[in-house]
Amino acid sequence: MPPEQFFPWLKQESEKFWKTIELKDNIYGFQIQAGTKWNDGLTDDEIARFENDMGFTFPEIYKLYLRTMNGTDKETINIYARCGEPVRYSPGYFSYSRDLEAIRDKIAWILEKNDVTSENVEEMEIPHILPLLFHRFLIIDRCLSNPVLSMYGNDIIPYASSLMTFLVNDIFRDSAPDPEIPDDLIVDFWLK
Repeated sequence: MPPEQFFPWLKQESEKFWKTIELKDNIYGFQIQAGTKWNDGLTDDEIARFENDMGFTFPEIYKLYLRTMNGTDKETINIYARCGEPVRYSPGYFSYSRDLEAIRDKIAWILEKNDVTSENVEEMEIPHILPLLFHRFLIIDRCLSNPVLSMYGNDIIPYASSLMTFLVNDIFRDSAPDPEIPDDLIVDFWLK
């Protein structure tokens, strides 16, 4: 399915799926709450402001995503609260401009844990990253494709070969990594 059709389809189907989703005991961490919906997509002017705020240009696939949906309206919930831990919430899919500071903080944390400064990103032509959800990051530029990496500090692994694959697996397959991710996925710096 072409991306122009995929994102509207995903928005509709995921909202149906989330309408009555129950908390699961067998998955790790946080989960989308029942009744979660996607926020309205961004205009081209809003996307341009987001790019300006981040300091880099987004790939067209991410712009298509943003035009259709811009993060989720509800936070995710800590499923372990069912085991006696206090209920905790975390942002769901990040939304511009609501989560701009959280987005910047996530990127700064990854850069710091990998001994990179924001200046080094430009000097060394390190691919820019953008968090999508928790510690799943879209590779924005300076590589042949835009895969999704799982980045937790300096623990970095390939997670999905594309944004579209990541979204399907995360939403409908309990956050399963992409089984079809190429062994030779090349993302300079982050996967070296």
